[in-house]
Amino acid sequence: MLRNFSVTFAICRKTTIFAIRNCVTLTKVSMNRLFIILSTLLALLSSCSGKLQGEAVQSSEGFDITGVWKLIDKHYPEGYSYAYSLESWAQAMMFDSDGTFFHFNIHEIGGEVFVTPYTEGRYSLTPTTIYIANHRALPFRVINDTTMTTVWNYCTETWRKVTDMTEARKEEIRNIIHNARRTEEGYVVNDWIHSTSQRQLESTIDKYRNVITLLGIVVAFIILYAIEVTRRKRRAEQNLAAIKEELSMRPALVTDAIRQVEKIFFQSDYYQALRPRLAAGENMTDEDWREMEQQINSVYTGFSRKLRSLYDFSDVEFQVCLLIKLGVSNNDIAAVINRAPNSVSSIRGRLHKKVLGPDGGAKEWDDFVLSL
Repeated sequence: MLRNFSVTFAICRKTTIFAIRNCVTLTKVSMNRLFIILSTLLALLSSCSGKLQGEAVQSSEGFDITGVWKLIDKHYPEGYSYAYSLESWAQAMMFDSDGTFFHFNIHEIGGEVFVTPYTEGRYSLTPTTIYIANHRALPFRVINDTTMTTVWNYCTETWRKVTDMTEARKEEIRNIIHNARRTEEGYVVNDWIHSTSQRQLESTIDKYRNVITLLGIVVAFIILYAIEVTRRKRRAEQNLAAIKEELSMRPALVTDAIRQVEKIFFQSDYYQALRPRLAAGENMTDEDWREMEQQINSVYTGFSRKLRSLYDFSDVEFQVCLLIKLGVSNNDIAAVINRAPNSVSSIRGRLHKKVLGPDGGAKEWDDFVLSL
């Protein structure tokens, strides 16, 4: 590097002497030749300056200063030292490849990021010194690729390169410093500025937190519902087993008594008045349905309770069961509840599948209801 500079400087020196000699003998050299000589001299001088500047930036054996550096320690000659935390509060410098320099503090408090802007300016680099804004000279020494020391007012400062800062964060810091409030004298007002990207991140986290919370509630509801359905199914199975056991162990005397009560019921004024209405397909009011259920329960003790313990019937499904218990045909049931006959058959078959299992259909469901 120094050899190249010496050669270039010697060329510049010889060219300068040659130009002076030609100036002394203007009578022998035309003005055009003098102009060419001076132009060549200026070009060589410019080349010398460019090579000197370029080689100075690369003077630290490939050391790359571009990026963000955080101050991690200060050491004074008297032995006093102060450590800076990389996690919470740190003084920082950022060097861009275009020669722009930024000085700021970065704070990480409670998971939030704040930036305190200080200065923005130009920097240049020599083999041993960093020149930053206001011609501040910082002699520096490279420790390794990610650590260097600088000296300012006899204080040795140790800096560590930040390798995990995103380009978006760097750009945000540039904008914060560039757009920072300034006094009338042009000094930066050292406000703490909450990181925009941090706020956006927190907003995103809050949004997803709400979504996760909602999903958690939905999942919890589904689990509780599944538990409740399983519990109801188990309870219905137990009730069905108890009903079947009761029917199988019913004494003949009880069966005969029920038959006598049935005979009386079918000859009662209530049934005699109801039967023509059912045969005509007359629609029942809510009061009619309630009275029908009470009359059936008076003959078949616990009919409604036993049936409802097996399944959560809809109004139409339960009304179909009441009419089955009264011995009403499928077509007449369809007319009373204002449904098609095949729809009524589907309801009866579906109830058998849900309550008693898949082995059976509409007829088997009717037999079960009549047996209660």
